[in-house]
Amino acid sequence: MRPKHRVHFGGGLRARRQYCLRRIKIKVCVFVDGENFRHSIVELFPQFHQEDYLPKSADWAALYNWLVSTAVSNGERIRTYWYTIESIDFFPYHFPNPLTSFNPANTRTELKNLLCKYDPYKSELDALAPAACDTRMAQMVEDLRQRQITMQKRFDGWRAIQDGIAMKHEAIEFRRAGAMKCNLFDNSLGKEKAVDVKLASDMIILKDIYDAAVIVSGDQDYVPAVQVVKDFGKRVVNVAFITRGGQLLPGGARRLNQRTDSCYNIPYTVLATHLQIRQPPPPTS
Repeated sequence: MRPKHRVHFGGGLRARRQYCLRRIKIKVCVFVDGENFRHSIVELFPQFHQEDYLPKSADWAALYNWLVSTAVSNGERIRTYWYTIESIDFFPYHFPNPLTSFNPANTRTELKNLLCKYDPYKSELDALAPAACDTRMAQMVEDLRQRQITMQKRFDGWRAIQDGIAMKHEAIEFRRAGAMKCNLFDNSLGKEKAVDVKLASDMIILKDIYDAAVIVSGDQDYVPAVQVVKDFGKRVVNVAFITRGGQLLPGGARRLNQRTDSCYNIPYTVLATHLQIRQPPPPTS
């Protein structure tokens, strides 16, 4: 039989202890605030097409593995939990229909009051005669419904991209919660709701599967959850981003950085490489 390979420790007990510590892997989970991360990508890389939702060719597993191994000594990524909204809440969510109502006059008034919540519509409808007003209101409702269909298709596309990333890249899971409001009048999107609550609660619920947590967010709402998992003996690292000019990307939460054990700043070029986003040529003097 071949003799077992033995490691000789020239420095005695201290060397043996250091060798053992180097061999111990620190289990790390990454918690990503999806919308916060996406906004950071948009701000860092103006050349990125927002219509793509996320960079199509990004090597997400490699990015998170690199982040863990760099931000946490002896870190080994167990899983990445990526938090996004579950649905979109549209406003208006319902349009009264005078043609199907038992009281068309009241329903017509109700519909006009609803449409007049949008000032441009109000100015236009107030200037029309009753018959013309009814025709225009029907056109407005149809336009708003088409906007809703378009936005819903766009959101379904986001979910398809998320599912594709989860299938293609190892140990990445999208967790959905809450909603984002979409105002059909001006086609604007509001702030996501309940995503931060889900991320914070999962950090606490899942505390027994990791030794250290890496948070990709600048939201100071996570401060209480960070303090809780630290009280259980976990290490917490927050992530920030460096711009092309070498400055810290604005928007990071100072209180969150103060409460985490450390903050790791991702260099611009490293992030661009993992996301496979082409960098523009340097400005000419």
